[in-house]
Amino acid sequence: MKTLFLVLLLFAVLSLVPKVDSAVPPKVEDDFTLVKVADGVYAAVAKSGGLASGNAGFIVGDDGVLVVDTFFTPQAAEELIDSMGTETKQPIKYALNTHYHLDHSGGNQVFAGRSIPIIAHDNVMLWQTTKNRRFLPAPEELQKRRADVAKQLSEVPSDQTAKRAQLERQLHRIDALLTIKLTNPTVTFSTGTVHLHLGQREVVLFTLPGHTGGDILAYVPDVNVVFTGDMSWRKTLPNLVDATVNDWITSLDTLLKDHPTAKFVPGHGEVATAEDVREFRDYLDDLRSRVKQAIAGGLSVDQAKEQLKLPEKYKSFAFQNFATPNVEDMYKELKGIKN
Repeated sequence: MKTLFLVLLLFAVLSLVPKVDSAVPPKVEDDFTLVKVADGVYAAVAKSGGLASGNAGFIVGDDGVLVVDTFFTPQAAEELIDSMGTETKQPIKYALNTHYHLDHSGGNQVFAGRSIPIIAHDNVMLWQTTKNRRFLPAPEELQKRRADVAKQLSEVPSDQTAKRAQLERQLHRIDALLTIKLTNPTVTFSTGTVHLHLGQREVVLFTLPGHTGGDILAYVPDVNVVFTGDMSWRKTLPNLVDATVNDWITSLDTLLKDHPTAKFVPGHGEVATAEDVREFRDYLDDLRSRVKQAIAGGLSVDQAKEQLKLPEKYKSFAFQNFATPNVEDMYKELKGIKN
């Protein structure tokens, strides 16, 4: 059943591509919104329908910039760099992968090509070019899809502009995927903290368990901002494919205790408050409680997936297609059978 979830996850990522009535290739305004979180701190909030897919951002110091996550595609990463140029003339000093998932690291090659150090957890070095292959179709498959779409486009009359635009957008999507070269980080650590200095500005990198087993968060003390990566999602159902929810809830409790008044840049969704992080933490806790009850009641995993419906208060969250896989992953974690 994990294969089914990976298919759903890939569908969710690939579906985050523009479906607009324009033949113009994707551009910044299609892919993300740049939000000033604090002085010199920016979130690049991914748009549904764009080639960014997951959030990114950057932190400006007086002698350089730290980029937090590199988006899903090299094109979106290049757009982020171009957008930075409108806010600062400081050079990029470091890039950070908060974790290995492709929607946060697919643009690594853009930074590696500029000889910019890419910082990540030790496990990202192991998983970036291996586990990410689950989320990126093989070039041969992508070329086949491209040929199929191109053939469809050639058969659509020129006056059917909306249909042609949709197919052209699919071609742009496939072309973007074909440019991704899975690229490892260059500097890694496993535990504790790392203190980066962008001139006078300090950024503290630290690890917390729960989401993948290889996550790094970035804290900017002078403005009280935390970039969480996918350790926190705002009003979005999470990907639990690599998660240990029991650890994750504890980590979020620690995060809220240590940073009760911070602003948070999540891996998905708008810039968040502690209240938003707590809401996400409570979703995980609620999921765990409901699945525990299902197991205690003797339900099989398939019965739990069928009977456990998403509570009303979470039905406005994005990525609703993750609700059932979340139940399955939680069930297998609690039963000790999750791969």
